[in-house]
Amino acid sequence: MPWVPARTTRKPRRRLYLTMEAQRDLFDPSSAVNLLSWNRKSTRGCIEADLDLWVLGGRVYLNERARFLCRLWPPPPEIWEVRVTEPRPQIRLFGRFVEPDTLILTKFHLRDQLGKRESRVWITAMRDCERKWAALFPATPPFSASTIHRYVTENCDDFGPDCPPERTRSRRVRRR
Repeated sequence: MPWVPARTTRKPRRRLYLTMEAQRDLFDPSSAVNLLSWNRKSTRGCIEADLDLWVLGGRVYLNERARFLCRLWPPPPEIWEVRVTEPRPQIRLFGRFVEPDTLILTKFHLRDQLGKRESRVWITAMRDCERKWAALFPATPPFSASTIHRYVTENCDDFGPDCPPERTRSRRVRRR
């Protein structure tokens, strides 16, 4: 099997699968995620805690303050990211839904290496996720729905079906 379920010690409420490459990203000490993280054990622990949050049915936030899960803007369509924001550096986990509450993650990325949202690296990472999906499920399109509540059927706080675009804040220096 080219993908394996994420394991947890308690009864799962959602399903999460990691491709073999995503498994290597998480467990291989020589993966970029592990090599470039200043505190490898802490980073892996935070990733595993966030994966457990998903599998155990924890509250998933899609609001502007605490985004855990976010549908990325196409092309390609239906690419999602799970955001591991603590500790630094941040990690992004790319994947797609195969059905409601069932997410398949294809690759982990260091957020700093992805660059800006529209960068070539970011688009390449999204297309890579699409190619991996096509190799795993050649005749199956990813699940698609109009609202987040069809993807995540319980414990989901949101502002709509997608994350709002990130806004940059201009920083004014106040002079006294």
